[in-house]
Amino acid sequence: MRSRKRRFAVILAFASVAALTVGGFASAHDANVSSLPTWTVVPGALPGPSPVPTSRVPVELNIQTATTFAHAGTKSQGGFVKTVTLLIDDDVKVNLAGVPSCTTTFPASAELKDAWNACGPGAPAANNAYLSPATAVSGVASTAPPSNFSACVLVFKKSATSLLLFSEVNTVGTFSCANPGTNTSGETSVTLAGNLGTAGVADFGTKLTVPNVDKLALPLDNFKAKVKRASVFSAWCKDTNKLLNLRGTFVYSNDPPPPPSDPQSTDVVNKTFTCS
Repeated sequence: MRSRKRRFAVILAFASVAALTVGGFASAHDANVSSLPTWTVVPGALPGPSPVPTSRVPVELNIQTATTFAHAGTKSQGGFVKTVTLLIDDDVKVNLAGVPSCTTTFPASAELKDAWNACGPGAPAANNAYLSPATAVSGVASTAPPSNFSACVLVFKKSATSLLLFSEVNTVGTFSCANPGTNTSGETSVTLAGNLGTAGVADFGTKLTVPNVDKLALPLDNFKAKVKRASVFSAWCKDTNKLLNLRGTFVYSNDPPPPPSDPQSTDVVNKTFTCS
């Protein structure tokens, strides 16, 4: 384990220096670009809008965030995402009641199998806080160039109002998220917390805020997850325009930017999914 971590430390140091070098040569007029490449609700055929539905049905949500950085890895120039906030349409409901909470604190040495067996389908039912289908990982993530490391993602309920996002990062060799109950192919793990609240914006219901993303050693440029568990996620198609909305707000690591940095403005991105 010690040699494994030492190898990762060397790779991480090299990648960080490379990221700083690349960032230093980016032109001043460049800017970050964030997007929501994936936003789907399955099934898309939902109750409503006519006749007006009286109850939602269980659904699967597929959400992906992505960022192209102008100065990847340079925090003073917005080279990390600092906070991601997602507003989810009020036709979609998130109800974590009845799902166990994952109270485990995972060290950087934790493997994918450790999280799966502590808080996922590999754990006793009373400890299974997993919020994705029990047949596979929740999704994948990656770090920005030049490192381009890949990660396997698990999404758990952390508390009544928060999620735990566990990622096992692969830095060497073949990337695989298969067989998460026995998977030890990653080099290090990271965790993020996602806080749930009320959107407070017309036509949106749930707000998910993921802070401190810039505390990670390398900038994330892609995060994709599928969530589905019984009726935890449910939806109807109540609006007459038959659109389910997703809004992402991306705040970068130099907000507010200290001079003389190149300010990266907060990005607000809207995505719609057509239901029926």
